[in-house]
Amino acid sequence: MEELQIPFALKAAPYNLFSSNFEELTMRRILSIILFSAICLMEANANLPFLPSERPKKIALTFDACMTTGMLKRIESGTDPALYNAAIVDFLRSEKIAATFFITGLWAEKYPNVVKELAAEPLFEIGNHSFSHRGFVDNCFSLPNLPENEKESDIRKSQEILLRLTGKKATLFRFPGGCFSQSDQGLVKNYGLTVVGWSFASGDAFNPNTNAIVENVLEKARSGAIVVFHLSGGRYAPKSAEVLKAIVPELKKRGFEFVTVTALLKMNSQSMISGVMSPDEKVKINRYPSVRMK
Repeated sequence: MEELQIPFALKAAPYNLFSSNFEELTMRRILSIILFSAICLMEANANLPFLPSERPKKIALTFDACMTTGMLKRIESGTDPALYNAAIVDFLRSEKIAATFFITGLWAEKYPNVVKELAAEPLFEIGNHSFSHRGFVDNCFSLPNLPENEKESDIRKSQEILLRLTGKKATLFRFPGGCFSQSDQGLVKNYGLTVVGWSFASGDAFNPNTNAIVENVLEKARSGAIVVFHLSGGRYAPKSAEVLKAIVPELKKRGFEFVTVTALLKMNSQSMISGVMSPDEKVKINRYPSVRMK
């Protein structure tokens, strides 16, 4: 066994207590003791396994199933095709990607079997997105306005429809357009719902440029983020499925794990995380371009 080399300042050495160098010698010995202790600690831990300092990267993909009365009329008249892009769900299932779907009551009534299928998939969870997808505040993009006296019933009706179809009580709520007031949040909380927004929009709404959407998501992706897409397809979100097929493999390469919003909330120790909007904001950040959903 090799002889331990003791730093020079720790070796016994006479000194004069009344010398002008006393303070300097004392400090040198203290520093040497600290250095010696650090070296011993490093040697003791040399064979321990490496523990990464970074937390695993988690990201939540969310999909809004929007429908207003005007959109429903256009479907029933044949003006618009069905507002359900099945290719999105097929891809998520095939790749085993967890996801959260925010569904309006009107959409659920139009596609009840789809809602039941989504609820039966362990990878997925369903949140409330209001009944009629009307704006809870004035000038929420171009969404039709929801009168004050209809807000509570709009939340409740959608909640009841989702419970009837899925057998599960929704615990998450996303305001149409992400616009709300403090009193609106109070209405939602009365139903035991947590308000969830998003960290950034994918940009898939009304956007035919697949590459632009892919670049936007990959540039902004970060751990803890909630990303919003749309489940409608058609002219409302024509490239969502193609975008997913491009971003998912790349995000996996970067070390991201896909989780539901509920899982993300449970993993985060803070009361608010990216994408959960503050109660007194009428949030109008980069959502999507001039949305026409009347």
